[in-house]
Amino acid sequence: MTTTPPGWYDDGHGALRWWDGQQWTEHVAQPDAESSPAPTEAEIVAGQLGFGQEGAPAQADPLAQPGGPGQPEGAAQPAPQYAPGDPGNPHGAYPGAPAGGAFAAATEPRKSSKLWIVWVVLGVVLLGIVIAAAVLIPLLMLSAATAGSTADTDDERAAVSAVELYDDAWQDGDCEAFTAATTENFRAENGFTDCPTFEADAEGFDANFDDYEVRVTDVETQADEIAVTTEETYTAVIDGNGDPIDPAPGSTVYHYTLVAADGTWLIDDLYYDE
Repeated sequence: MTTTPPGWYDDGHGALRWWDGQQWTEHVAQPDAESSPAPTEAEIVAGQLGFGQEGAPAQADPLAQPGGPGQPEGAAQPAPQYAPGDPGNPHGAYPGAPAGGAFAAATEPRKSSKLWIVWVVLGVVLLGIVIAAAVLIPLLMLSAATAGSTADTDDERAAVSAVELYDDAWQDGDCEAFTAATTENFRAENGFTDCPTFEADAEGFDANFDDYEVRVTDVETQADEIAVTTEETYTAVIDGNGDPIDPAPGSTVYHYTLVAADGTWLIDDLYYDE
C-alpha cells in the first residue's frame, strides 16, 4: 500500500492544505503568487513511481486515488499505468505494435535468394555449348576435309568397289580378284600378264607390310572416267633390300583412274604421290 508522505498539497479548491500522512488537517495556507506552486500529490506520486518524464501518462487527482488523501484506508491500489512502448511496461508494446530492435532483426525470417538458380542454369548452358563445340567442330573439319569423298552415283560406287577389290587381291594374293578389278591394258603395262607373276609379287607385298588399310578420300567423275583417291596406311617390317627392320608406320596417297568396260568400272591407270 502506497502512503502519501506528510506535506502541503493542493486540496483542489485553490488552497494548500496540510496532509499529515494519514488525513487532511485544518491547516490551510494560501499559495504565494510569486513563488512556484507547490507540487500536487499527483506529481509527487508520479515522481515516486518513476513517471513524470516527457510522454508519460497523466496521473489522476490524488483525492480520487484509492488510498490517497480523503480515501478510505485500505482501499485497493490501482495497477500502475504504462504507456505503450514504455521501458517499464512489463507487457511490452501495445498489441499489434511492430517489433523492433536487434532481437527483432535477428529473429525475422530471412528471404532466401534465388540467384544461385540463375548461375546453375548458366553453368549448364555453357557446359552444353563447350561439349557441342568439342563434338561438332571436329566433325565439321572432317566433313570439309572429305568433301567429295562420297560416291554419289551407282557408277562411282562401282568404281570404289573395284578399288577395294584390287587392294584385297594384293593382300590375299588373289589373282582372280586382281583380274576382275583391272583392265587388260593395266595388267600389260605393269607386267602382270599371268597369275604366277602377280601371285609372286603379292606374296612379297604381304611380307613387306602389316596392318594395311585403305581409306577413300575423294571420288570424282571426269567425262568418261572416274578418279578415286585413297590414303593407304601400313606398318613396314622390311626395308628396300628385303632385310627386316623395326616396325615403322607409313602412308601413301594413290590415284586410281577407272574406265567403263563390260558394264562395270575397271582400274586402267594408277600412280601415287612420292
